[in-house]
Amino acid sequence: MEWYRKKSWTENDKEHFFTKLKRARKDNRAEYLRIQAVELIETDNPKLLEVAESLLTQMLTEYPDENFSISSALNSLGDIYYKQNKLEKAIDFYKKSVDFEKKYPNLKTQSYLGYSELIIKTNKIDQFDFVKRIILERFNNIFFPVEKYKTASILSIIYQRENQTDLAEKYANIAEHNANKETSGLRYHKNLGIVSNRKSWLDKLVNRK
Repeated sequence: MEWYRKKSWTENDKEHFFTKLKRARKDNRAEYLRIQAVELIETDNPKLLEVAESLLTQMLTEYPDENFSISSALNSLGDIYYKQNKLEKAIDFYKKSVDFEKKYPNLKTQSYLGYSELIIKTNKIDQFDFVKRIILERFNNIFFPVEKYKTASILSIIYQRENQTDLAEKYANIAEHNANKETSGLRYHKNLGIVSNRKSWLDKLVNRK
């Protein structure tokens, strides 16, 4: 395992990581900080989420011009706060990532989806138009069923709110179709990106009469 992909953070882990980081090429350090943070986020361990937050904050503070990593770091901070149930803070960082990607459109993350989910979940109606716009900009190019399921569900909910019943039904059907797909369509990774766990709160809003 690479030194920047640790799934634990003992004192030895920490010392080893920062020793290696110090010796690494300066141009790569921001990305090493970001990758290590993502590895810790994936554990869902509350203490490791705090470590990941500190690594990402360090990255953004020490390497503010590393544009390649910034949007991903902001998105990952949004993920951390989402997992910690700090929803307003998560929304703020997802939005920062979305805004950054407007300036650098070749650096795409899933921040638009995290942001959209939370706007729906917290019922921030004044942001629904913006959510609809950022989803529709990507919708036709979405490949994986799980992403299509979530975005179509969100669009259906928004169109319900706008009393556009035909469009609400259209996207509800798209969401359901993708939720039930058994393969991704990829030849060698058939299970990648399929819906393994549906979001009950999202389904409930889509099916609300």
